[in-house]
Amino acid sequence: MDRLPRAFQNPGQWCWFNALLQALASISDPRWWSLLNFAKDSASSGHKDVLTFLAPVLQHLNREDAAFPSPAEDGDGNGDALARLALAIQEECGMSSISGEQQDAHEAFIKLLESIHSSLCRRQLRSFQQLQAFSVARPCLLGREGLLSWCEATQAIQCFEDLFEGVLEETRVCTACGLARVESCPSKQAFRCLSLDLINIDRPHFSSVNLLSLLKASYSGQPTEEIDGLLCYRCSLEASIRRFLLDCGASFSAGLAFRRFMRLADGLAPSGAEVLEALRPLGAPPCVLRRRSHLRSFRIKVAPRILTFHMRRLIFGPFGFIKVSNPVRYAEILHADDLGLDGGLYSLSSVMSHLGQAHAGHFITHRVWPKGTPLVEERSVPLCTPSGKVVPWFRMDSSLRILRGGC
Repeated sequence: MDRLPRAFQNPGQWCWFNALLQALASISDPRWWSLLNFAKDSASSGHKDVLTFLAPVLQHLNREDAAFPSPAEDGDGNGDALARLALAIQEECGMSSISGEQQDAHEAFIKLLESIHSSLCRRQLRSFQQLQAFSVARPCLLGREGLLSWCEATQAIQCFEDLFEGVLEETRVCTACGLARVESCPSKQAFRCLSLDLINIDRPHFSSVNLLSLLKASYSGQPTEEIDGLLCYRCSLEASIRRFLLDCGASFSAGLAFRRFMRLADGLAPSGAEVLEALRPLGAPPCVLRRRSHLRSFRIKVAPRILTFHMRRLIFGPFGFIKVSNPVRYAEILHADDLGLDGGLYSLSSVMSHLGQAHAGHFITHRVWPKGTPLVEERSVPLCTPSGKVVPWFRMDSSLRILRGGC
């Protein structure tokens, strides 16, 4: 049918391959497609990677291309664009298409995003190397040859990070003294996919679970787990002060350490317990480091433009892995307020599902298809805020429908 997206036959055991491509093709943010077009246009003739072949394949799935390249038209002996994309993913992401070897769609998605980011970084590096050498007559970069391509590559990397990368805020609270340590460094707490745990839910088998309740249970700032054996700054500081106080009568260095650590307890902000040993005066007794249990919680500090969730369903049973089969209910519209973020809406783009057991099955994708007349007429959901402002995340003119690739 002309109204449906195109689909490919799965190469080997790669049923996740079609499912992942359909999910990526369902993204309608224009910056995603401009990023793919930039990568396709900027690829040199001697260097081909995943990004080079991804754009024409996704455009072919969405029926936005004039004609799909055939093996005869390619002229490089590597087959059509789909085969070259599969080969690039196998080489750069380490995914195997050997018959009988199972692959995980979530793992493939994370590896593909990493490969895309690495490809953009390589393009930025090559464009920077093409810039003219530094000269006293022209110390600034303005007007140099290759500056435009470097700026475009830098903008593409920033676009990718805005689309797929967010930042979590991790809080650890000591159960003994109540000291809370917050970590929200982007280099340590960055994420591209949020995992939601279906393993520890207290529900009967096959009973449905709400996606919003899973999000609030995992990323609303409420304690999610208790970790034993972590160093506590305040407990270590108080224990060290008591030790220095006992030894200050017999040691000048112990008295100096006591006064220094008392100032730490009064004025300075909490830090890692490991820094106490570096602040100990020479000759003073060793610091006492206390390990306590901590309650850890997460919340989303910076959300990406495209939110991706992964449902963890595998548990280890007496005879191997067992898949938790509780269905998850999700709405077409997700309010950012439900995630503790500023106003805005997220609209559902695609859902990748696994049919089968832990060691065998088939991946399929439900996706939004905004073209043509919907096959299933349903009441449309307006994409607008309570104030009436429309948030054009992407068009949703039809319901989700199932797409199956050949095995």
